[in-house]
Amino acid sequence: MYKILIVDDEPIILSGIKFLVDWEKNGCTIMDTARNGKDALEKIRQCLPDIVLCDISMPVMDGISLLQIVNDEFPSVVFLMLTNLQEFVLAKNAIRYRAVDYLVKNQLTAELLEESLAKAKKEYDTRNKFVQAEKLSYLEMKKHKELLQASCLELLFSTDASTLEVIEKVLLENKMLDSYGIIYIPFNYGSLPGCRGLTYEAKSSLTAWEKELTTHLADNLFDTKYLYIPTGQNDCLTIFVWGTKGDWERHINILASKLESASENITQIMPAVCATPCFNGAGQLSACREAYFYCVEYFYLTGNTGICRKESGDDSLHAAFEPLGLTGIGSQLEAELNSRNLTGCMLLLDRAIERILATIHQKSQAVWLCNELHRAAAKVQGLGDLTTGGYSEIKAFMTREQVILWIERLKETLTDLLWEQSSYKSLPVEKARQYVYDHVEEHISLQEVANEVSISAGYLSTLFKKQYNQSFISFINQVKVERACQLIRERKYLISEISYRLGFENAYYFAKVFRRYTGMSPSEWEKENGEEKK
Repeated sequence: MYKILIVDDEPIILSGIKFLVDWEKNGCTIMDTARNGKDALEKIRQCLPDIVLCDISMPVMDGISLLQIVNDEFPSVVFLMLTNLQEFVLAKNAIRYRAVDYLVKNQLTAELLEESLAKAKKEYDTRNKFVQAEKLSYLEMKKHKELLQASCLELLFSTDASTLEVIEKVLLENKMLDSYGIIYIPFNYGSLPGCRGLTYEAKSSLTAWEKELTTHLADNLFDTKYLYIPTGQNDCLTIFVWGTKGDWERHINILASKLESASENITQIMPAVCATPCFNGAGQLSACREAYFYCVEYFYLTGNTGICRKESGDDSLHAAFEPLGLTGIGSQLEAELNSRNLTGCMLLLDRAIERILATIHQKSQAVWLCNELHRAAAKVQGLGDLTTGGYSEIKAFMTREQVILWIERLKETLTDLLWEQSSYKSLPVEKARQYVYDHVEEHISLQEVANEVSISAGYLSTLFKKQYNQSFISFINQVKVERACQLIRERKYLISEISYRLGFENAYYFAKVFRRYTGMSPSEWEKENGEEKK
């Protein structure tokens, strides 16, 4: 049975048409009626009819506008237009928009309606065949594309020899092994305002925007000879490209330049375009896969983009990665946190940063490390809420720099949380203060003192600021000025000698620091305070 929708703003016309013919005998059923084009469009979208009998002149939305919209959205739906004699020109226009026939209302008979219905049913059958054929063709193309994507995915992650042989055969049959390579495009969400508050959904949406931009550029550069590999990551794109005909490097440079420019204007994300060298033939598939993972790791360690070539003598990345050597660090951090030993925690995290900086390691090792640290911190009872991003942020690391920044944020968070719970003074800070008093007449640097008390310079600076509400450098200068005042009172040395004795670079800088803490120059202070009262 063909489903019929009747659309007319006159109730008497609707009623007349409904009872004009035996619809069942004509192989039809009236599914619904509508009083204007807008109402009809909603009903068409809800329960798709096969044939629409539609008035041309209606309020809200006329029949011609409805016909045009439905043609675009549902090309198989057939329209029969209802018109008055004075609307004859409009009726002819409707034919131009693929209406099958038009019927004059005041001349409408059962025979004319049945003839038009016969035309409409025949047209619907024809259109439906084309639509079904297009759907079938689309599904076959989609299935074929999914097969190729799955093959490329297996190429990256399967280690089974027989599977790789099948992949070679599939790619070879589809002529995808002529001048091919893989492009890796990670996105730096850290460049966005409020980046730490971005949800997984927000990142996925931004990545979809970036994929659309990349697709537009890739269509121009590579025609249709490229395929996105569905790696499951929402913070990067991986693309298999073939048939580049010797223009590989030029195409990569153009893609990088244009994608960076477009992203700056639209998403504000900073994309990086990295690529393997260009390969040829099935025999180089394994080399292409190895080059892809080298590309990912090389970008993680160096932040460099472009074509990543692993050349002999390249010291930036070795074939054998080094272990971080931090086994058990999660349990150690948990123990230090349970005992509320802030110094012990910072020493462990400083060691983690040192190893991240000093070793040539795989990104997966850094992800493991940060997961261990986050697990340990989150496990401790009564510590409070961690503001450091959790597993979703850790999983999204693209560069070694991001790993270090994450650990630094964890240090700040733990320092704040533990400091709130402690009522004692930090031993390293007290040792540092005493060191300054003991060596006041020497040149003193933050790093020197940090080495002396066995903590990092950054951590010493943070602790000192929290405990005394003063920077450590400011404290050094304050102690030196206090000592300078003592020496001035003794009247044994010239001001220039005092400057030299206290380790200042020159008398000018000494005078500048002295004025900052006393409000006057050394000479002025000497006049007011230098003479001992008799």
